[in-house]
Amino acid sequence: MKKQRYTYLNDGFEGVLYEAENKDDRLLIVIQGLKGLELPEKYAELFSGKGYSVLAMTYYGAPGQPDQMRAIPLEMFQTAVDRMKEYGDGRFRHFGMYGNSKGAGMALLAASVVPDISLVIAASSFGHIMQGSGKADADPCKAMVSYRGYDFPYVSNKHMFSNFLKKCIKEHHVRLLYFFEEWEKEGTIENEIPVEKICGDILFLTSTHDESVPAKHDAELLTARLKRENFSYGFKHINSETGSHNLGYFPVNNGALPREKKYPQECQKAREDTLEIILKTLNAWSVADL
Repeated sequence: MKKQRYTYLNDGFEGVLYEAENKDDRLLIVIQGLKGLELPEKYAELFSGKGYSVLAMTYYGAPGQPDQMRAIPLEMFQTAVDRMKEYGDGRFRHFGMYGNSKGAGMALLAASVVPDISLVIAASSFGHIMQGSGKADADPCKAMVSYRGYDFPYVSNKHMFSNFLKKCIKEHHVRLLYFFEEWEKEGTIENEIPVEKICGDILFLTSTHDESVPAKHDAELLTARLKRENFSYGFKHINSETGSHNLGYFPVNNGALPREKKYPQECQKAREDTLEIILKTLNAWSVADL
């Protein structure tokens, strides 16, 4: 397995290519919700060990990139795909994306503007686009993502934090889920992720007991959107009744999730089951047999 590093300042995207030692012309782009490449590279090592070439990417926090989730330029994903098309005398011809949590929503958004992406696997995703974080004068675009200098429609964050605090006080808990619930409650059809623009199959992976994001509800929202728009590719929503928000094989902040504390073995089994679903999807490059 060969590795090659790319930087945003030099190449227009930040990532590390893990090239599998075979002739497979498929490339999986892996992104996560956290800054940096440490977690995406763990997944790159995992999937490359299964025979898949993987580009581990980070979309904010690297030199030259936005430091916050504000006006993330989605064209960087097109740049990455275009560069990978040229790699190895045109080795890669099929491109997919996989992400968890915020990375799952970003994968759906990136695929909505990059027609070369023919498969998206989104685990524990949000459903609406929110106003970006950071100072008001940080960027003319106010949404969490932008494309060619233009905003996406977004949910305003006005009163969101105060409503979040009120919910925490009322419930006697501080849970990220309450913030995302406020976000989704204010969402409309106009600022949903435009998943119908994706040119390939979509797999939504969620858990009934997600204590961070109302991902099951949002996946149902987005699959309903795909049906309304007569989406011409395949899509599938698979929900776990035993897992937590951390459906990814390498969980993050398990100690902050009550379900992980109470049912650690069940949550780990859900991760293993989810990985098998992902590998089956990658093998077929389709959701048709799920």
